Amino acid sequence: MTINIKFDKIAQSYSAQRAHPPEVSAQIGLTIVTLAGVGSRVLELGIGTGRIAAPVASAGCRVVGIDIARDMLRVAAKQDQPPLALLQGDVARLPFADQSFDAVLAVHVLHLIPDWRGALGEVARVLRPGGVFIQGRDWRDPASASERLRAKLREAVMELVPGGRPPGAGAAIAQALTRLGGTPELEIAAAAWVSQAAPATIIANMAARADAETWALDDATLAQAVERVRVFAEATYPDLATPQEVAQRFVLSPVRF
Repeated sequence: MTINIKFDKIAQSYSAQRAHPPEVSAQIGLTIVTLAGVGSRVLELGIGTGRIAAPVASAGCRVVGIDIARDMLRVAAKQDQPPLALLQGDVARLPFADQSFDAVLAVHVLHLIPDWRGALGEVARVLRPGGVFIQGRDWRDPASASERLRAKLREAVMELVPGGRPPGAGAAIAQALTRLGGTPELEIAAAAWVSQAAPATIIANMAARADAETWALDDATLAQAVERVRVFAEATYPDLATPQEVAQRFVLSPVRF
């Protein structure tokens, strides 16, 4: 069974949930522009509320964004940022001419696309020769309280929803990109920083659906899963109210065509 996420339902809170510190956002934008080239035309798949696209545009690229969720695009259009060309549509059927972009960007989206192979085929089609496909992802120290509790949440959900899984492709994405003619380049840590979060706050955010791991869950499953996380946290951490450091990075994986 596939667990589906309805992004229109969380559009208003998405930016706050996934926000980076301002200086981190700026660094991410500059690093992406370095890969794409100043003045390049960049397409972001699943642009969402524009949290990545905005700093890329600010750093000197012309950004076009496509997303299936109309409410996400409405939020993106209202942000105080350089102009973004926004379009609602299916990333597996891009309404753009061949070789029309210098770079294509995808952040936390490919694993959510049922026809991800079709989307990658479209990426290869719309990229100009020498263009780059850039995947971005947030990394958190797996030994941190944040990631240990999120791992416990995933474990609880898999126990409560046997056979449940998000749509995704995993390592097959890299293989598909190679078959399409892409050449992987070295991963880049675009930014690194340290944040703090108390276990109690992390659990409260899960219960309030402020954590991406919770977006696809029904109320009953969420309540049961969060309770299991709470029991684990109480047995693991002496004081749930004490903030703990979380080392974070934003990682870019470029593939050149």
